[in-house]
Amino acid sequence: MKKRKIIIPVVIMLAAIAAAIVFAVIRHDYAAEKYNGELYFFNESMTAIESENHEVRYKDRDDLLTEVIEEIAKGPDNGKHMRIIERKTQLLSVEGAETGNIVVNFSGEFLTGDSAKDILAVYAVVKSLCAIEGIESVKVVIEGRDIYTDDGSIIGYLTNKDINLATDTYNSEMREITLYFPSKDNQKLIRETRIVKVNDQQPIARYIINELIKGSSNENAVSALNAGTVLLNVETSNNICFVSFKSNFIDKNSGSAEKEIMTIYSIVNSLTELDFVERVQFLMDGKKVDSFGNVNIGSMFGRDESIIE
Repeated sequence: MKKRKIIIPVVIMLAAIAAAIVFAVIRHDYAAEKYNGELYFFNESMTAIESENHEVRYKDRDDLLTEVIEEIAKGPDNGKHMRIIERKTQLLSVEGAETGNIVVNFSGEFLTGDSAKDILAVYAVVKSLCAIEGIESVKVVIEGRDIYTDDGSIIGYLTNKDINLATDTYNSEMREITLYFPSKDNQKLIRETRIVKVNDQQPIARYIINELIKGSSNENAVSALNAGTVLLNVETSNNICFVSFKSNFIDKNSGSAEKEIMTIYSIVNSLTELDFVERVQFLMDGKKVDSFGNVNIGSMFGRDESIIE
């Protein structure tokens, strides 16, 4: 009887070891693919982000995105780098892998209360994921809600080029853009071309909107947008350009129905000069609204050639 009591625990232990080996083999096969990429963490002073190379095992594309984020959450390997995602943060979901425009949803612990550090943490996730082939842009949300900066701006979709690091190098060039401004009687749009200096850190659509805010140099035209108009974000996906203004856009630019229509199509026709933009969706503080004075802007707008002078 005594021998039997000794043998049983030994058998159980051997079975456990065997099960562990089998699990390890299955896991190895399950996550057989390898990805070597640059992941981003805080620098030593936690004032910027720096990259280090990590090997990540995964089984498919969706799993790769999750594994990369979890690898960031584990923390850096380099002793000079600091953890950038709070320890108790949970990854709730990763969506959009099929489109290349990713939404990463974290639990509330992601936010530390230090806006500068929180923004850098967002940048680290964006830069790390955008290094993966086919990932164009990334948006980070907290429990399904947008993240706001101190000035009230929404942190929307960001691309790798939207985030400037000291180690990055960028190209600038002079580019011709076509703008449309309302005629003085608000009956037609007047075409105006302009040469602007652009770099690959900002989408060309942002330059177009900012030039519209600056106003027209044509004496027969009037400004399309009030000088106090604030552009929060502009991004293009599937040939749709999403333009988000601060909510005071409505008060600053509304008036007669004719004026409002010209304001809308000044933007729409200017943006649809770009080959990759077919329609424009207006947002206020990152959200759809129905009314802009007398005009319903809840739906997307396509180009209107009939009102061009």
